[in-house]
Amino acid sequence: MADQTKTRKTIPNRVLTGDARTSKNFFTSDRILCHYLEKHLDGNALKYLKPKLRRLGTEAATVMDELSLAADKNGPELVKRSPFGEPADTVKFHPAYRQMLDIAAESEMIHLKYEPTLKIKFAGKRHRMGFAAGQLFAMSEVGLYCPLCMTDGAAYVLERHAGKDLRNKLIPYLSSSSIEDLFTGAMFLTEKSGGSDVGRNQTTAKQIEGKRYELNGEKWFCSNVNADVMLVLARTGGEEEGTRGLSLFVVEKHLDDGSRNPMEIVRLKDKLGVRSMATAEVLLTDTIGTRLGEEGKGFKIMADMINMSRLYNALTAVAATRRALIEVWQYLNHRVVFGKKAVEHPLIREKFHELGSLHIANFHLVWRTIESLDRLEAGQKNEWDAYRILVPMAKWWSAETAVYVVRECMELMGGNGYIEDFILPKLMRDVNVLPIWEGSGNVIVLDILRALDKTDALEQLTEEMQSSFEHQEFGAELQKQTEEIRELLGRAAGVGRGQLEATAKPLFRRFIHLYQMHLMIRDLDEESKHWLAPALAFMKNQHDSRLRIHKPIPLAGISKLIGWEY
Repeated sequence: MADQTKTRKTIPNRVLTGDARTSKNFFTSDRILCHYLEKHLDGNALKYLKPKLRRLGTEAATVMDELSLAADKNGPELVKRSPFGEPADTVKFHPAYRQMLDIAAESEMIHLKYEPTLKIKFAGKRHRMGFAAGQLFAMSEVGLYCPLCMTDGAAYVLERHAGKDLRNKLIPYLSSSSIEDLFTGAMFLTEKSGGSDVGRNQTTAKQIEGKRYELNGEKWFCSNVNADVMLVLARTGGEEEGTRGLSLFVVEKHLDDGSRNPMEIVRLKDKLGVRSMATAEVLLTDTIGTRLGEEGKGFKIMADMINMSRLYNALTAVAATRRALIEVWQYLNHRVVFGKKAVEHPLIREKFHELGSLHIANFHLVWRTIESLDRLEAGQKNEWDAYRILVPMAKWWSAETAVYVVRECMELMGGNGYIEDFILPKLMRDVNVLPIWEGSGNVIVLDILRALDKTDALEQLTEEMQSSFEHQEFGAELQKQTEEIRELLGRAAGVGRGQLEATAKPLFRRFIHLYQMHLMIRDLDEESKHWLAPALAFMKNQHDSRLRIHKPIPLAGISKLIGWEY
């Protein structure tokens, strides 16, 4: 009698298929970033930058994950006293933190902006060059990217507002490409009394001689508290003057005689995410500071660092969404579920269509803002109004989107997306700070309103959009929606501040959405159409609330949208 027993198919006992792999270089794998840089930087900049990006891309895709997880799990420790009982107030870091700082310094993400020869050579493009390295670095380590942000911001403010002696003394250290000489920067801004409302700050500054002052008070939220150079707001005018009574000071960790500048680290903050770097409460007691600019003009000067920090915040959001997206893309290309690879299921591809499109839209918004900063430095003074509104727009919307995209990627990956052995849980904890730091969402929306009040930014951006929309088949509808937004903003402003604020968020969401579409249309070409065309189709459909039958997007189309070779 023939054997009637059915042979059961053997299923490999593994999470991913045997050919599973991941990228070994975050720069060369990223077609979207590579294409953008090729399109927007000249040959000299690319010749200098590419070897550094290739090296950093390899480090970010390989060694940095292990270092980042180690620094996250073994956070900084506050050392209050020496073994002999003397005040220490130092922060002890896991060795992985220093190794990542070394990688950042060698990448020249800050160095190329301020080294005198390079600064001249790459004038009008230095910020895009530095942020290109920053995006790769932040794909693997968000926590340390905050101190790097503070360091760049401190150098930028000193470059613009400090005297020659102070610039020559500190900027070479803040921009060093060697960790042995590197100083990091910080911004001590907020206090218990007001938080984002810095006009309520109470820290005082008493003049000693010339520009030297003694600072006394408590700072409530000091990131990179171990910095060598701090920019500190303190009150030289009356409290009733609000921000007009604040002056800005450069506070160095060490005084000229080598002794410690007196300041006490009260405690380190126990944060949800970005655990690798130290955030603390600091007590200033006769701390020596050097005034920058005029008395009472401190907040206006500090705005340069705040804008730079918001730009870093936005670029971090782009880096984090990119990392989450490619992490789950690589995973689901080698995960078999219900008889076929996960990416072969139309429902999975629909989600990738959404998340990939959101990333591309924010990528172009944030990089347009970086481009705006370079345009200003190239002498395009008419760019100021655009920069003034693009910074808060990019910061607000990229942060909002990043939290959503990372969460959705965790769900796409399934159980392993929630396990700390993988990168997504850390990334989820880290990105939740982005809508809060450098101005929470409501504060940022108010700032967008201020930009509209004080500049012609709305007119400038809508005029810019006009050139893109008039050549598109759906451009007339987009133009109509843009005009409706302008009209509604005008009506809301006419009926009072309360209604204007209540109307602002949905209006700005729609306006940002339209502006992102303009930017994608602007950058359409034979290569970029592979990811921009499907992203534009997704964005266009967001303006159509009708229910309709969806035609599944082929896997090849989604692969082109993701734009990732590994």
